[in-house]
Amino acid sequence: MLLSALDLDRYFKVQGRRYVSDGRLFLNASGASLQGSFQGTSLTLSVWSDVSERGRNAYVRINFDGHTRRLRLPVGEKTIRLQGEAGEHSFKVIKLTESANNSFGISTVETDGDFLPRQETRAALKIEFVGDSITTGFGVLAPLGYSEYKTKEQDFTKAFPYLTAKALSADYQVVAAGGWPIYKSKYADYAIPDFYDNVDLLRNRAPYDFSAFVPDVVVVTLGTNDFSYLADLTEEKRAAERAEVKERFLAFLRRLLALYKKARIILFYGFFEYPDLGVLTREVAEELQEPRISLLETPNAASLSDVRAGHPGRKTHRIATKRLIKAILGK
Repeated sequence: MLLSALDLDRYFKVQGRRYVSDGRLFLNASGASLQGSFQGTSLTLSVWSDVSERGRNAYVRINFDGHTRRLRLPVGEKTIRLQGEAGEHSFKVIKLTESANNSFGISTVETDGDFLPRQETRAALKIEFVGDSITTGFGVLAPLGYSEYKTKEQDFTKAFPYLTAKALSADYQVVAAGGWPIYKSKYADYAIPDFYDNVDLLRNRAPYDFSAFVPDVVVVTLGTNDFSYLADLTEEKRAAERAEVKERFLAFLRRLLALYKKARIILFYGFFEYPDLGVLTREVAEELQEPRISLLETPNAASLSDVRAGHPGRKTHRIATKRLIKAILGK
Protein backbone atom coordinates (compact mmCIF):
# COMPACT_ATOMS: atom_id res chain seq x y z
CA MET A 1 0.00 0.00 0.00
CA LEU A 2 1.51 3.29 -1.14
CA LEU A 3 0.43 6.71 0.14
CA SER A 4 1.36 10.04 -1.41
CA ALA A 5 1.83 13.34 0.42
CA LEU A 6 -1.84 14.24 -0.11
CA ASP A 7 -2.97 11.02 1.61
CA LEU A 8 -0.94 11.29 4.80
CA ASP A 9 -3.26 13.54 6.80
CA ARG A 10 -6.12 11.10 6.18
CA TYR A 11 -4.28 8.00 7.41
CA PHE A 12 -1.95 9.33 10.10
CA LYS A 13 -1.95 11.68 13.06
CA VAL A 14 0.04 14.74 12.03
CA GLN A 15 1.14 17.43 14.50
CA GLY A 16 2.53 20.86 13.74
CA ARG A 17 1.90 23.44 11.05
CA ARG A 18 2.39 21.80 7.68
CA TYR A 19 1.82 22.19 3.96
CA VAL A 20 2.11 20.20 0.73
CA SER A 21 4.46 21.43 -2.00
CA ASP A 22 6.20 19.68 -4.91
CA GLY A 23 4.55 16.40 -3.97
CA ARG A 24 5.85 16.49 -0.37
CA LEU A 25 4.17 16.99 2.99
CA PHE A 26 6.47 19.40 4.80
CA LEU A 27 6.81 19.08 8.57
CA ASN A 28 9.47 21.70 9.13
CA ALA A 29 8.76 23.05 12.60
CA SER A 30 10.42 21.69 15.72
CA GLY A 31 8.34 18.82 17.03
CA ALA A 32 6.27 18.40 13.88
CA SER A 33 5.43 14.72 13.61
CA LEU A 34 3.70 11.91 11.73
CA GLN A 35 2.49 8.76 13.45
CA GLY A 36 0.36 5.78 12.59
CA SER A 37 0.20 2.01 12.36
CA PHE A 38 0.14 -0.74 9.75
CA GLN A 39 -0.34 -4.45 9.32
CA GLY A 40 2.59 -6.06 7.53
CA THR A 41 6.35 -6.45 7.88
CA SER A 42 7.93 -3.30 6.44
CA LEU A 43 7.56 0.47 6.24
CA THR A 44 9.35 2.68 3.73
CA LEU A 45 9.40 6.48 3.89
CA SER A 46 10.70 8.59 1.02
CA VAL A 47 11.84 11.89 2.55
CA TRP A 48 13.59 15.08 1.47
CA SER A 49 15.51 17.80 3.28
CA ASP A 50 17.48 20.97 2.63
CA VAL A 51 19.56 23.33 4.81
CA SER A 52 19.85 27.10 5.22
CA GLU A 53 23.62 26.81 5.70
CA ARG A 54 26.16 24.07 5.27
CA GLY A 55 26.32 21.82 8.31
CA ARG A 56 22.84 22.64 9.60
CA ASN A 57 21.27 19.33 8.62
CA ALA A 58 17.87 18.25 9.86
CA TYR A 59 17.59 15.54 12.50
CA VAL A 60 14.54 13.38 13.15
CA ARG A 61 13.70 10.78 15.76
CA ILE A 62 12.01 7.59 14.61
CA ASN A 63 10.04 5.39 16.96
CA PHE A 64 9.16 1.93 15.64
CA ASP A 65 7.26 -0.40 17.98
CA GLY A 66 8.70 1.42 20.99
CA HIS A 67 12.30 1.38 19.77
CA THR A 68 13.70 4.82 19.01
CA ARG A 69 16.66 6.11 17.03
CA ARG A 70 17.92 9.53 16.02
CA LEU A 71 18.70 10.13 12.36
CA ARG A 72 20.63 12.84 10.51
CA LEU A 73 19.10 13.68 7.14
CA PRO A 74 21.30 14.44 4.15
CA VAL A 75 20.47 17.24 1.74
CA GLY A 76 18.12 15.90 -0.91
CA GLU A 77 16.28 12.59 -1.08
CA LYS A 78 16.58 9.73 1.39
CA THR A 79 14.78 6.43 1.87
CA ILE A 80 14.07 5.26 5.41
CA ARG A 81 13.20 1.56 5.79
CA LEU A 82 11.81 -0.06 8.92
CA GLN A 83 11.47 -3.85 9.18
CA GLY A 84 9.69 -6.14 11.62
CA GLU A 85 7.97 -9.48 11.93
CA ALA A 86 4.61 -10.01 10.24
CA GLY A 87 1.91 -8.33 12.32
CA GLU A 88 0.72 -4.95 13.52
CA HIS A 89 3.28 -2.19 13.99
CA SER A 90 3.24 1.42 15.15
CA PHE A 91 5.60 4.20 14.16
CA LYS A 92 6.27 7.89 14.71
CA VAL A 93 8.64 10.34 13.05
CA ILE A 94 9.33 13.65 14.81
CA LYS A 95 11.50 16.56 13.68
CA LEU A 96 14.14 17.53 16.23
CA THR A 97 15.48 20.66 14.55
CA GLU A 98 13.85 23.89 13.44
CA SER A 99 12.38 25.27 10.23
CA ALA A 100 14.71 28.27 10.07
CA ASN A 101 17.67 25.93 9.52
CA ASN A 102 16.34 22.96 7.59
CA SER A 103 13.26 21.33 6.12
CA PHE A 104 11.71 17.89 6.35
CA GLY A 105 9.39 16.72 3.60
CA ILE A 106 7.74 13.32 3.16
CA SER A 107 6.97 12.26 -0.42
CA THR A 108 5.53 8.78 0.10
CA VAL A 109 4.93 6.22 2.83
CA GLU A 110 4.67 2.56 1.80
CA THR A 111 4.08 -0.78 3.47
CA ASP A 112 3.99 -4.33 2.12
CA GLY A 113 0.68 -4.70 3.97
CA ASP A 114 -2.07 -2.23 4.84
CA PHE A 115 -2.16 0.97 6.84
CA LEU A 116 -4.65 0.87 9.68
CA PRO A 117 -7.33 3.56 10.03
CA ARG A 118 -6.26 6.65 11.92
CA GLN A 119 -7.41 6.64 15.53
CA GLU A 120 -9.75 9.63 15.94
CA THR A 121 -8.85 10.30 19.54
CA ARG A 122 -8.92 13.92 20.68
CA ALA A 123 -6.45 15.08 23.28
CA ALA A 124 -8.03 16.73 26.30
CA LEU A 125 -5.52 19.57 26.02
CA LYS A 126 -3.93 21.50 23.15
CA ILE A 127 -0.85 23.65 23.70
CA GLU A 128 0.94 26.02 21.36
CA PHE A 129 4.53 27.00 22.17
CA VAL A 130 5.85 30.27 20.76
CA GLY A 131 9.50 31.08 21.26
CA ASP A 132 13.12 31.02 20.17
CA SER A 133 16.07 28.61 20.51
CA ILE A 134 15.11 27.74 24.09
CA THR A 135 11.76 26.43 22.89
CA THR A 136 13.38 24.42 20.05
CA GLY A 137 15.84 22.62 22.34
CA PHE A 138 19.03 24.14 21.00
CA GLY A 139 22.16 23.02 22.85
CA VAL A 140 20.53 20.36 25.05
CA LEU A 141 23.01 17.74 23.80
CA ALA A 142 26.06 20.02 23.89
CA PRO A 143 28.87 19.88 26.46
CA LEU A 144 28.91 22.45 29.25
CA GLY A 145 30.06 25.91 28.24
CA TYR A 146 29.86 28.00 25.10
CA SER A 147 30.34 26.71 21.58
CA GLU A 148 29.17 27.35 18.03
CA TYR A 149 25.76 26.34 16.75
CA LYS A 150 25.39 22.69 15.69
CA THR A 151 22.09 21.08 14.80
CA LYS A 152 23.45 17.75 16.02
CA GLU A 153 23.29 19.25 19.53
CA GLN A 154 19.63 20.19 19.16
CA ASP A 155 16.84 17.82 20.21
CA PHE A 156 13.30 19.04 20.67
CA THR A 157 12.32 15.89 22.57
CA LYS A 158 14.67 16.94 25.41
CA ALA A 159 13.19 20.46 25.67
CA PHE A 160 10.44 21.68 27.99
CA PRO A 161 7.65 21.97 25.33
CA TYR A 162 7.83 18.33 24.30
CA LEU A 163 8.34 17.09 27.88
CA THR A 164 5.34 19.12 29.04
CA ALA A 165 3.05 17.98 26.23
CA LYS A 166 4.08 14.36 26.72
CA ALA A 167 3.48 14.46 30.48
CA LEU A 168 0.02 15.97 29.96
CA SER A 169 -0.87 13.77 26.95
CA ALA A 170 -1.50 17.01 25.08
CA ASP A 171 -1.48 17.78 21.39
CA TYR A 172 0.89 20.61 20.59
CA GLN A 173 2.46 22.72 17.91
CA VAL A 174 5.51 24.98 17.89
CA VAL A 175 6.18 28.36 16.29
CA ALA A 176 9.78 29.15 17.15
CA ALA A 177 13.19 29.91 15.67
CA GLY A 178 16.62 30.28 17.21
CA GLY A 179 17.79 33.88 17.50
CA TRP A 180 14.39 35.34 16.65
CA PRO A 181 13.15 38.12 18.94
CA ILE A 182 10.00 40.06 19.71
CA TYR A 183 11.52 43.13 18.06
CA LYS A 184 15.30 43.05 17.37
CA SER A 185 18.11 40.54 17.69
CA LYS A 186 21.85 40.31 17.06
CA TYR A 187 21.36 36.82 15.71
CA ALA A 188 18.50 37.11 13.22
CA ASP A 189 16.96 39.63 10.83
CA TYR A 190 13.42 38.46 11.53
CA ALA A 191 11.03 38.68 14.49
CA ILE A 192 8.44 36.07 15.48
CA PRO A 193 5.43 38.46 15.60
CA ASP A 194 6.08 39.59 12.00
CA PHE A 195 5.93 36.03 10.63
CA TYR A 196 3.59 34.33 13.08
CA ASP A 197 0.66 34.47 10.64
CA ASN A 198 2.60 32.49 8.01
CA VAL A 199 2.12 28.78 7.42
CA ASP A 200 5.82 28.21 8.08
CA LEU A 201 7.72 31.36 9.09
CA LEU A 202 10.08 31.99 6.14
CA ARG A 203 9.65 28.80 4.13
CA ASN A 204 5.99 29.22 3.31
CA ARG A 205 4.55 32.71 3.73
CA ALA A 206 1.00 31.77 2.78
CA PRO A 207 -1.57 32.80 5.43
CA TYR A 208 -1.99 30.17 8.12
CA ASP A 209 -5.47 28.83 8.85
CA PHE A 210 -5.81 29.40 12.59
CA SER A 211 -8.85 27.13 12.78
CA ALA A 212 -6.56 24.16 12.07
CA PHE A 213 -5.26 24.11 15.63
CA VAL A 214 -7.05 26.02 18.39
CA PRO A 215 -4.98 25.81 21.60
CA ASP A 216 -6.29 25.79 25.13
CA VAL A 217 -2.96 27.18 26.33
CA VAL A 218 -0.34 29.30 24.56
CA VAL A 219 3.11 29.33 26.16
CA VAL A 220 5.20 32.31 25.07
CA THR A 221 8.95 32.24 25.72
CA LEU A 222 10.28 35.30 23.92
CA GLY A 223 12.50 38.27 24.73
CA THR A 224 15.89 36.71 25.45
CA ASN A 225 17.28 37.75 22.07
CA ASP A 226 15.86 41.27 22.46
CA PHE A 227 17.61 41.75 25.79
CA SER A 228 20.85 40.37 24.41
CA TYR A 229 20.58 43.09 21.75
CA LEU A 230 19.67 45.78 24.30
CA ALA A 231 22.67 44.92 26.48
CA ASP A 232 25.11 46.28 23.86
CA LEU A 233 23.43 49.70 23.52
CA THR A 234 24.09 53.00 25.23
CA GLU A 235 21.78 53.83 28.11
CA GLU A 236 19.81 56.37 26.09
CA LYS A 237 19.46 54.13 23.07
CA ARG A 238 18.59 51.17 25.29
CA ALA A 239 15.68 53.01 26.89
CA ALA A 240 14.17 53.89 23.52
CA GLU A 241 14.59 50.38 22.12
CA ARG A 242 13.29 48.74 25.29
CA ALA A 243 10.14 50.83 24.93
CA GLU A 244 9.76 49.49 21.40
CA VAL A 245 10.20 45.90 22.60
CA LYS A 246 7.40 46.50 25.08
CA GLU A 247 5.06 47.94 22.45
CA ARG A 248 5.74 45.05 20.08
CA PHE A 249 5.18 42.55 22.88
CA LEU A 250 1.87 44.19 23.82
CA ALA A 251 0.73 44.16 20.19
CA PHE A 252 1.63 40.49 19.77
CA LEU A 253 -0.18 39.45 22.94
CA ARG A 254 -3.27 41.37 21.88
CA ARG A 255 -3.09 39.47 18.59
CA LEU A 256 -2.96 36.13 20.42
CA LEU A 257 -5.86 37.11 22.68
CA ALA A 258 -7.95 38.03 19.64
CA LEU A 259 -7.06 34.84 17.75
CA TYR A 260 -7.69 32.45 20.62
CA LYS A 261 -10.59 33.89 22.58
CA LYS A 262 -10.70 31.13 25.18
CA ALA A 263 -7.02 30.23 25.51
CA ARG A 264 -4.88 30.92 28.54
CA ILE A 265 -1.56 32.58 27.76
CA ILE A 266 1.46 31.83 29.94
CA LEU A 267 4.45 34.18 29.66
CA PHE A 268 7.36 31.90 30.57
CA TYR A 269 10.75 33.50 31.30
CA GLY A 270 13.91 33.23 33.39
CA PHE A 271 16.05 30.80 31.40
CA PHE A 272 18.85 33.39 31.05
CA GLU A 273 20.27 36.04 33.36
CA TYR A 274 18.29 39.03 32.08
CA PRO A 275 16.41 40.33 35.14
CA ASP A 276 14.94 43.21 33.15
CA LEU A 277 13.18 40.72 30.88
CA GLY A 278 11.17 39.63 33.91
CA VAL A 279 10.50 43.27 34.79
CA LEU A 280 9.27 44.02 31.27
CA THR A 281 7.13 40.87 31.21
CA ARG A 282 5.42 41.96 34.41
CA GLU A 283 4.93 45.47 33.01
CA VAL A 284 3.25 44.04 29.93
CA ALA A 285 0.92 41.85 31.98
CA GLU A 286 0.00 44.75 34.27
CA GLU A 287 -0.78 47.01 31.34
CA LEU A 288 -3.00 44.46 29.62
CA GLN A 289 -4.91 43.56 32.80
CA GLU A 290 -6.11 40.39 31.11
CA PRO A 291 -7.12 37.50 33.43
CA ARG A 292 -6.24 34.96 30.74
CA ILE A 293 -2.57 35.99 30.92
CA SER A 294 -0.32 34.63 33.67
CA LEU A 295 3.40 34.82 34.40
CA LEU A 296 5.77 31.97 35.13
CA GLU A 297 9.46 32.21 36.05
CA THR A 298 12.02 29.41 36.02
CA PRO A 299 15.60 29.29 37.36
CA ASN A 300 18.21 30.42 34.84
CA ALA A 301 20.68 27.93 33.41
CA ALA A 302 23.73 29.65 34.90
CA SER A 303 22.39 29.35 38.44
CA LEU A 304 21.95 25.63 37.81
CA SER A 305 25.47 25.23 36.30
CA ASP A 306 23.71 23.98 33.18
CA VAL A 307 24.80 26.27 30.34
CA ARG A 308 25.43 24.21 27.21
CA ALA A 309 26.43 25.85 23.93
CA GLY A 310 25.36 29.06 25.64
CA HIS A 311 21.87 27.67 26.19
CA PRO A 312 19.88 25.83 28.88
CA GLY A 313 20.74 22.17 29.24
CA ARG A 314 18.52 19.21 30.02
CA LYS A 315 18.51 19.87 33.77
CA THR A 316 17.13 23.37 33.21
CA HIS A 317 14.49 22.06 30.81
CA ARG A 318 13.39 19.38 33.28
CA ILE A 319 12.92 21.93 36.05
CA ALA A 320 11.09 24.25 33.66
CA THR A 321 8.84 21.36 32.64
CA LYS A 322 7.81 20.66 36.24
CA ARG A 323 6.98 24.32 36.82
CA LEU A 324 5.03 24.63 33.61
CA ILE A 325 2.99 21.49 34.27
CA LYS A 326 1.97 22.84 37.67
CA ALA A 327 1.03 26.18 36.12
CA ILE A 328 -1.10 24.55 33.43
CA LEU A 329 -2.84 22.31 35.95
CA GLY A 330 -3.37 25.24 38.29
CA LYS A 331 -1.35 23.76 41.14
